[in-house]
Amino acid sequence: MLESTSVCRIADFVRNSGELSSMNAIQKLRTEVIPIPLHPIIHYAEFWGVSDDAERESLVDAAPKYVKENLVAVIAEYDDELDEWLAGPEADSPVPSPEYIAFSAMRMASDFV
Repeated sequence: MLESTSVCRIADFVRNSGELSSMNAIQKLRTEVIPIPLHPIIHYAEFWGVSDDAERESLVDAAPKYVKENLVAVIAEYDDELDEWLAGPEADSPVPSPEYIAFSAMRMASDFV
């Protein structure tokens, strides 16, 4: 089982997400455009960063309680770093990067829990 307050390694995360892995296409994000302090949670954004609201809601609904709790705990742990990037200059961009969108959607997934 996942520790609710720890960032999981990629293999642990995929193993613990079980059937969820088949529900969405895990996207590959470009690390070079993501702030370095957020690199430890890129795999969370690749998984949870579904831009479609209904698809993201379905993914969250299907997640086991402990997986959702882990997502919420990780977002809380990185809240300041997320705020710094997501409320920064790219927030005003008419065409934000896929990475920015994925991290924003991941945070929305956490808010939905």
